[in-house]
Amino acid sequence: MNDWKMRLASGWNALRFAMRSRLRIRLGRVRLKPAPKAHLYPDAATKRQERELLDAYDFGRWRELLGLTDYQLNLYQLDFLHRLQPELAKRLPRALRIVDVGSRTFYYAPALFRFFRRHYEVESLTGIELDAYRRYRNGFTAYDYAQAYLRELNEPGIVRYEAVDFMKAEAPYNVCTLFLPFVTPDPLLHWGLPIGTFQPARLIEHAYRRLEQPGVLIVTNKGPEEQQSLHRLLREAGIPFADRGPFTSAFYAYDVPRYVTLVVK
Repeated sequence: MNDWKMRLASGWNALRFAMRSRLRIRLGRVRLKPAPKAHLYPDAATKRQERELLDAYDFGRWRELLGLTDYQLNLYQLDFLHRLQPELAKRLPRALRIVDVGSRTFYYAPALFRFFRRHYEVESLTGIELDAYRRYRNGFTAYDYAQAYLRELNEPGIVRYEAVDFMKAEAPYNVCTLFLPFVTPDPLLHWGLPIGTFQPARLIEHAYRRLEQPGVLIVTNKGPEEQQSLHRLLREAGIPFADRGPFTSAFYAYDVPRYVTLVVK
C-alpha cells in the first residue's frame, strides 16, 4: 500500500474506530450455534487423534456446543499447545497467570483454558482486545462473541475478556500468547485500525517486560515473512528467542501456515 493510500485508509479507520469504541452499541447476547460433526474428519488417523485430544482435555462438551469452524479452530489450538507442552513443561511454574493479546472474539478461549487447566493450576486467563467493539456483518461485536464463550466456560473468577489497550496493562503474567500480532502495517489497516495503533516494537517490549521469570511468550505469525519481521524486532530489542518454524495440523488448514516463535525468560 503506497503512502497516500495508507494515510487515507488510516484516517477512515481512525474515525470508525473512535465511533465504535465510544458508542459500544450491543444488540444482545450471542448464542453459540452447534453443528453436526459426525463426518467432519473421515480419515481414521485424524479421527483417532481427535478422540485422544477430546479425552485428554475433557473437550467433549465443546464438541457439542461449537459450530464447525469454531470447533476445528479450537482443535487446531489444542493440537498446537499439546505438541508444545513438552517444551513448556521445562519452562513454566505450576501456577500460571496467562494473558492472550489481540484476542479478537476469543473463540479459542475453550482450548486455551482446557489445555492449561489440564497441565497447570490456572490462576487467571485474560483475553485482551483493543478493538473489542468491531462489528461483524450480523451486527454483533467481538465483545458480544467473547461473552458467549465465557458464559459457557463459566469460570468468572478466572477467565476474563478485557476491552483495553494492552500497552496500558501492568499486571504480570507467566504466559503471554500473541497469535498473529500486527508486525507490518498493511494487515492492521485492512483489519480496520488506524496507523497510530501500529507499534509493534513497543508491543513486543512491553509483553517481555511484564513477563515474569520463569515465563514464556508464545507468538505465531502468518508466513515466514511476518515471522522475519518479528525476529527483527526481537533482535533490535535484545530479546532472545527460539524459532520453532511452521506448524500445521490435520484439524484445520490455513491458507498460509502459522510460524511459531518462543521467547523464554
